[in-house]
Amino acid sequence: MKFKTADIQHIADLARLDLTPAELSMYGEQLSAITAYIDQLQEVKTEVVINNTDLHNVWREDTVLDWEDAGKQIALAQGEREGGLLKVKRVL
Repeated sequence: MKFKTADIQHIADLARLDLTPAELSMYGEQLSAITAYIDQLQEVKTEVVINNTDLHNVWREDTVLDWEDAGKQIALAQGEREGGLLKVKRVL
């Protein structure tokens, strides 16, 4: 699929990218090459592919394990408390 400059500009606007005309041209060529490769992959015959992998369910039931009180206290003592709650670092 060949992308037009207007298509690339629309995609850039959706992504809030301010692209120069040279970048629009470059990204248009790159996106066209990517979609051409996807089209090429669509032509691969997969009807006769034999699935010879031995897949099985690897999920298990969750089990609750008791943790002795001394171990809990040691673990909780390593963090700061704020308002009776354990304060942890922010996860980004």
